[in-house]
Amino acid sequence: MSKKLIGLLGLITIVSLFSAPIVVAAADITISEQFPGDYTSEKALKILPTILSYVYGTFLVIVVLMIIVAGYMFVTAGGSPEKVTTARNVLMYSLIGLAIAVVARGLIALVAKFLDTDITI
Repeated sequence: MSKKLIGLLGLITIVSLFSAPIVVAAADITISEQFPGDYTSEKALKILPTILSYVYGTFLVIVVLMIIVAGYMFVTAGGSPEKVTTARNVLMYSLIGLAIAVVARGLIALVAKFLDTDITI
């Protein structure tokens, strides 16, 4: 995959994560006409933190695995400058991904606080 496509997918993912709480909080609709049961936006707001916690946990597991892979690449580089550079890049991108995940979780909590909802992430 090209770097532009990966960057675009990353941007779409980040924008989706940031806008999800806003969209759910703004939608004050009842969809019981379409689906059986009593579904409201309040119930969706109660489910959203659970979904975001699973996504965040999965992302953290991936970051930890990538850091382990980078460490393995450093150990097995054998002094080759190309392999060391590749391992350094994997480690750097993993740490950047971790920083983005932490900032995204903080921004979601900030938006939830701003909207005065009971979302606890």
